[in-house]
Amino acid sequence: MCGQLDSHLDTDCLHESVKCPDNSCIALVPRGEMAMHQQFACLQSCPNSKSHAKRTVDNTCDVRLSRHDFVDHLENHCKLRIIHCPHPHCDVSTMHCRMLAHVEVCPYAPVSCPRKCGAKSLVRQSLDAHRKDCLKEPIACVHAPLGCSHVAPRSEILLHEQDVALHFSIASSKAFAEQQQLYQQQISELKQMFEQKLHILEMKLEEQMTLFNSRQQKQTELMEKSLEKQATTFKMQQQAQLSLLKENLEEIKMSLQPLVAKAEAEAKAAEKAAEAKKKLAQARAKEARRREMKEEEEGYDYDYYSGHY
Repeated sequence: MCGQLDSHLDTDCLHESVKCPDNSCIALVPRGEMAMHQQFACLQSCPNSKSHAKRTVDNTCDVRLSRHDFVDHLENHCKLRIIHCPHPHCDVSTMHCRMLAHVEVCPYAPVSCPRKCGAKSLVRQSLDAHRKDCLKEPIACVHAPLGCSHVAPRSEILLHEQDVALHFSIASSKAFAEQQQLYQQQISELKQMFEQKLHILEMKLEEQMTLFNSRQQKQTELMEKSLEKQATTFKMQQQAQLSLLKENLEEIKMSLQPLVAKAEAEAKAAEKAAEAKKKLAQARAKEARRREMKEEEEGYDYDYYSGHY
């Protein structure tokens, strides 16, 4: 009997409390109510998460719910549910959690003209084609190859392009600038060529100078030897002439001594005569002053030229 009771409790008894077969659920539920428990009360992981062998942020749904709510969750709320791109003509289908990233780059997403021209029904993939016709798209002047740098909206550029005088002036300036640049380039090339030739000439000149210096040094050595001999001979001749001049000078000195003595004597005599004249003149002046003073005292007028009063 005990064995039958244990077998009944383990397998058949509907009132026996048993653990929920879901490993994530710890509830103890009567066996007869287990189906109802699993359907409405037992919280289980989203089936979409179980379909991915490698769990990542993009393929994991952390929501736990009852089987009764599986259908609504999978169709309307699960971030791993597959949805279609909301833009017409786009065939892309992806998980809900990745759809936002797709929408940001979807070629069929409606966009506005960045130049705010007011164009309608634009999608991202047709934006480049629209910009080729957009009246507010800035474009360069058709005369840009001639040097015009003007940029204006497409609706205004035609008026600018019709200004012939302006573009003629711009083209002339560009042509002149290009000609100047060409001249500068030619001058630079000529200068470089000249520098190269000058360098070659300098090298040749240096070689010639080295050879010339070598020859000059040899000639100088020969000339120094010759000059040394000539200098020795000349020195000997000069010494002989100097000795002769000294002898002549001594003879002249000896012959001039009487003349010098006579001149010195005459000079002394002349000096004494001059001194005597000076003294006589002083005496006469003194005598004349004395007489003048005497006349002033006596009142006489003495004539110094006749010697009478």
